[in-house]
Amino acid sequence: MAYVRQRGNQIAIVHGERDPEAGKVQQRILFTIYSKAEALKIIGRKDKANARYFQDLLTHEYPGIRFDWNKINNTIEANLNILPDLYNYKAERLQARFRDDLCAFTRQLILTDPQELFSAAQLIRENQHELEYLSELIQWRLDMRRQEQNEWNTDNQFYWRNLLQGNKVPPEAEEYAADYYHRGEYDRAQAVFKLLIECFKDYAEGYNYLGLIALAQAKLDEAIIYFDRTMVLGRKLFPQKMARKHYWTDLSTRPYMRGMRNMILALIRVKRYDEALSFCDRLEKECADGITATSYRADIYLNLNLWQSAADAAISGHKLFPSESLIAAFACLELSRYEDTLTHFLYGTLNYPRTSRILNGQQMPKPKSNEEIRDHNTGVNLSRTLYDFKSKQSRKSKKFFQTLLKQPRIISLIQESEDLADKWRTKNPTPKRSVFKRLQYIRSFEFAQQEAEKLSEKIGELIR
Repeated sequence: MAYVRQRGNQIAIVHGERDPEAGKVQQRILFTIYSKAEALKIIGRKDKANARYFQDLLTHEYPGIRFDWNKINNTIEANLNILPDLYNYKAERLQARFRDDLCAFTRQLILTDPQELFSAAQLIRENQHELEYLSELIQWRLDMRRQEQNEWNTDNQFYWRNLLQGNKVPPEAEEYAADYYHRGEYDRAQAVFKLLIECFKDYAEGYNYLGLIALAQAKLDEAIIYFDRTMVLGRKLFPQKMARKHYWTDLSTRPYMRGMRNMILALIRVKRYDEALSFCDRLEKECADGITATSYRADIYLNLNLWQSAADAAISGHKLFPSESLIAAFACLELSRYEDTLTHFLYGTLNYPRTSRILNGQQMPKPKSNEEIRDHNTGVNLSRTLYDFKSKQSRKSKKFFQTLLKQPRIISLIQESEDLADKWRTKNPTPKRSVFKRLQYIRSFEFAQQEAEKLSEKIGELIR
């Protein structure tokens, strides 16, 4: 719990933390009050709105710490006499820290001269990605420097907003780094996320991205370590006494849940299925995310050749995630449920044509649109997640699905699905409503059932 103590002619809100190595409790300063004017705003003597504003800022900055505001405010009021009347907040909270860090960085950059020392050239090369990111960030900040003051960007005279943002990575900075990952520039993404982790303590999402990068590079043991760290740090971000029904709707829970989801994927990839199933149970019980947990169970059961369990799990979520129908199709074929196989295969294929073809051994050209990228990435990721199944898939099963993809009717439907999606994306104001309705229709489960009935007449020759 946070409490108040005197520091010379200042008042500090502090929190006791035990040093994991020494075992001693040390005080961590959460906020320092420098003047009577600031203290009066914090305790809300004349304006309760200021007190609520300060409390919201501090509790958001330190979500894992409990604040007894009545006790804190009473202690501050009892110590008002030690504080000076006024203080130069701009120099302390706005200018000083920025200038000190700017000078320290500038000094290092000036002294690290590649023309003078080979070791300096090596150091610059080792930090190339970070320096390129900083160069772009500096230009970005310079481009945005001419801002007019408005109600959304205004700070108060004590610079509370500026001070109480130090532990969080701003969303746009994270998005900038994440773009490297999404473009497949893994070395740059890894370097920048490691830099952000060093700059911002407890940056759980940074570890999650490092895990995703490791997963994409098949560094599976490394990915598991990163996802575990994501979960440990992510759990600390939770507000106290949060009900499970609020998980995922509260942004503070996202890193923990993403870390757990991705941990399951990594464990599946290394064939540690019992552990993966255990995390599925946790995802469902702790986070009330049974939909995702069931989806991962379908992958695990298919890899373990547990056909009925795989089919049941995949079918339960196929209308939310049509790609699940491709899992169901593989399992239903092994159970000799041929009409179900055809229905789920068609439904999954018309919604995820690239994924279906990738899973069934076809080489695909580089995706162009965002939808094609999403579809392609789903196929690549599923092929990795289902590696155990695919490596042991029977010749009969492979031939069946490959033959389906060669059927003229299915080829025609896939082409229509892709063409309609292209038309829907274009800016051409042709009858988009009719295009969208047709696209939704041929990607519906009911349409897949109708087409499966027509194809079922050929089922005999398809399974030979």
